[in-house]
Amino acid sequence: MKIRLGYPDRIVEVKDRTVYVFKGRLVSAPLNELVSYYLKGDGLLPPAIREVARDVVNVLLRTGRLEMDYQTGTQYIHGLSG
Repeated sequence: MKIRLGYPDRIVEVKDRTVYVFKGRLVSAPLNELVSYYLKGDGLLPPAIREVARDVVNVLLRTGRLEMDYQTGTQYIHGLSG
């Protein structure tokens, strides 16, 4: 899986269960940590990745590429039917 998101001030890429954000410097985090942060609001993520967590999860939900492990919690939050 490879997804890219473009922003005026940063580039975001999800590749092989890792999220990369370039905003002046490159930072990365495991996708499961980003989803956990999105669902629970806690976790040790770089600020640049925390800022895009909602957008990344929304794109993964819309494209159907979010792993089954995370879908139950995120669908509940978004009110989607399973």
